[in-house]
Amino acid sequence: MVSSRSITAVKKRLQILLIVCLLVGIVLRCTNAAHKVYWHDEVYTTIRVLGHSSETIERNVLSQPVISASELQALQQFPEQRRWRDTWSALARHPEHPPLFYLLERLWVGVFSPSVASFRALAVVFGLALLPLTYWSCRQLWQDRWAGYIATCLMTLSPVQLLYAQEARAYSLWACLVLLANGCLLGAMRSSSRYSSSAVVVRSPRIVMLRHWGLYSLSMMLMFYTTLLSVLVVAAHSLYVLISGSRQHWQRYALALGAASVMFIPWMFVIVNNRAKLDSVTEWTSFRQPLGQLVKFWGLHLSSAVIDLGLPLESLYTYLVPSVVLIALLLALWQLLMVVPPTTMAFCILTLMVPALGLILPDLINGGQLSVSTRYFIPSLLMVILILAGWLRQLVLSDRGVYRLWGQGILALLLTVGLVSGTLSAASFTWWNKNVSYHNNTMGEMIRQTDSPVVIAELDGTGLGNMISLSYEVTPNTDFVLFKPGTVPDIPTGYSDYFVAYASGELLDAIASQTGQSTVLAGGDYPLWRLE
Repeated sequence: MVSSRSITAVKKRLQILLIVCLLVGIVLRCTNAAHKVYWHDEVYTTIRVLGHSSETIERNVLSQPVISASELQALQQFPEQRRWRDTWSALARHPEHPPLFYLLERLWVGVFSPSVASFRALAVVFGLALLPLTYWSCRQLWQDRWAGYIATCLMTLSPVQLLYAQEARAYSLWACLVLLANGCLLGAMRSSSRYSSSAVVVRSPRIVMLRHWGLYSLSMMLMFYTTLLSVLVVAAHSLYVLISGSRQHWQRYALALGAASVMFIPWMFVIVNNRAKLDSVTEWTSFRQPLGQLVKFWGLHLSSAVIDLGLPLESLYTYLVPSVVLIALLLALWQLLMVVPPTTMAFCILTLMVPALGLILPDLINGGQLSVSTRYFIPSLLMVILILAGWLRQLVLSDRGVYRLWGQGILALLLTVGLVSGTLSAASFTWWNKNVSYHNNTMGEMIRQTDSPVVIAELDGTGLGNMISLSYEVTPNTDFVLFKPGTVPDIPTGYSDYFVAYASGELLDAIASQTGQSTVLAGGDYPLWRLE
């Protein structure tokens, strides 16, 4: 009797906790979204969505001896003729990024007009849509609404999901589609089993089964059109069906996947016709990283599902916190193995491990750095949350009081570190996901403190995107002198302060030789120098 009352009290607290977490999660996703560094990749999202050609923009920029920050930002607006065919042409020139998110952005900013806020607002919408999808997907996995409540609480404060809910990229949409596909597959497998085991074939179960498989096929097609990395999710699903399904399951899965693949054929033609471009823009993934460095990144990927304090890579945090999260995840899997059906555990393990190993193993075998990007691990990070939720549900609603206390304590700890992480990143103007543009806010603050500055930079591989990104961090009348790598233009006179951004040693020497002035770091450890 006491145990029953205790469990009822825990359930009421879970309901209250869910409401509080949802409110906090909504606030965090909307906080400061328009003011964070609009980094290199987001700049190129804008360029392609609006139908610009990056090559044409670069030629125009290079043709001007001096260009202001406001003129650089004007390149992030619609051209005079707003033509969908220009957007499609821009997207087709970059086959590595399937077009779904970009076309949705084109519709979105066509209504709200282009700006940092409007481009990121669509990602925020998908970040919010992830929360009910988490509950639904968890219900499909664990067949329990309390596990769904816990998973939703954890997802609202998941640091990595908060980050990508505020980035004008496709990853918050991908997260939604991964959960949708996972839930649809589980529902389709169960409905097929019920339909096949029925002694009498009736119409209703057949309709339910066909609807589930149809929704699964549609979700897979949408995933394909969001990112090419969706093939890793397909691999996990295929192994699951092969291990857990019957011949009827295999056949229906093959039909659903085949239909999704057929619908993806138009973009496959784009990939084939632009294969050289695809190889060129993905060449960076083949650059070798030391194994020790890769292992650090893998640990931080894992821990970012529940905690991310934004500390430097070479800190004690990197060695300690991911290890603790990994131990908790392994403990969760071990305890769940004893209480849930083998098919459910097979789904959890495969959807957790296959997408991750699909990124890690090529780097181990061939060398490379594909696995350094946290965003590519989103399918696995989503499963970390769902697995922890299933485990915590077993603890917090256990008949044994000590287990309930442990479960509530662990849940409170995870939500606390998630809240701290989310608050820190929401309040910050930059975070590790800003990558090559990480320092632009600090650099912009330094430049803003001067009266009449000019920024000198060469347009190397990331130069154009980085300079447009930096233009958002300085005053509109700040001038830029931009030029091709290997050349040094005449440095204009009449400015109070001269800054050189993202420069090599050779460039700094060449500028110092031309101007007769020495170059010194503007301050800190960020890539900004000043002529003295």
